[in-house]
Amino acid sequence: MIIQHCIANPLTIIRTPRRLSHPGTVLMRTGDSVEPAQIVAQAIIPPDFRIVEVARELDVPLRSANSYLKVERGQAISEGDILASKGGFGSRVCQAPISGKVAGVGRGRLLLQAQPQIVHLNALVPGYIVDAELGEGVVIETVGGLIQALWGNGHEAHGVLRMVVREARHPIRPTHINASSQGSILIGGSTVDGETIQDAKDMRVRGMIVGSVPAGLIPQLREAGFPVIATEGIGTTPMTQTVFDLLRSLDGREASISGDIGNRWHPTRPYIVIPMPMQVGQVIRADTPLAIGDRVRILRGAYRGRSGTIHEMLARRVQLETGAHLPGASVNIGEGEPVRVPYANLERLF
Repeated sequence: MIIQHCIANPLTIIRTPRRLSHPGTVLMRTGDSVEPAQIVAQAIIPPDFRIVEVARELDVPLRSANSYLKVERGQAISEGDILASKGGFGSRVCQAPISGKVAGVGRGRLLLQAQPQIVHLNALVPGYIVDAELGEGVVIETVGGLIQALWGNGHEAHGVLRMVVREARHPIRPTHINASSQGSILIGGSTVDGETIQDAKDMRVRGMIVGSVPAGLIPQLREAGFPVIATEGIGTTPMTQTVFDLLRSLDGREASISGDIGNRWHPTRPYIVIPMPMQVGQVIRADTPLAIGDRVRILRGAYRGRSGTIHEMLARRVQLETGAHLPGASVNIGEGEPVRVPYANLERLF
């Protein structure tokens, strides 16, 4: 039996594939820089067809069904439009199930042709295009933190992380949802319930990250309209303390989250990408995201706002005030001895 775990890396090179669901057009080239909302590819989904059984829906003979029609061949229609109606006693109407046009009429039926759909694919994560495949999609390279979770509800978004609980064992409650939640990706410790999901939907929360979700809540989560990611999967398991501490250290940073789990033939893992600032046009080698001598700024902690140079890449992990241990570096800020700072609290200066 293979046991999966949530994987977290506070600083690494991340390559995010962005693929179209149907063959289409890639709008970017290798080497281009992209932002999360930028459209990188698009596709036109071929029109769908629907057969409407007019005679059956109106309960009239096939030979007389055409006399009740309110539309004709080639006419444009919108979803909900009345296609046919029968008045008098036991009156009935037949409505259009889709938007498009009437493609055919005959034998008591209507053939409807849906409008072609244009699907736009955004970058989701900031970075640089390192691979552009004709008609398929792109691969985007980003420097930052990466967390691979075990379950997601299929949605994706980009927003600002906001920690709303104090400990990994605490769930997200309705009391955590308020006006400041709008547009944020909320982070909880253990789980979430249906009332909280509905409140978050009403408040237009951008996304949610928790430890686990109960199996009975999955149908509601799939219809939530925003991404919900469970780092530990289905059940009642709280978020791993290391992952919780990492997310807490990144509170207030922008992040991209994807709840895509693929399918049984091509499973994927939901992920959270927390990009670190990069200068446009600057390429960072994948094997050395940070190195001795690099200029950095400290983002949080006791030395927040200070800048300096990396003095040493520490072999031992740095202990946070919470007790968590994360990989880090020794930074010379020009005031006495170098200070020890986790990678997640550093951004490169150019």
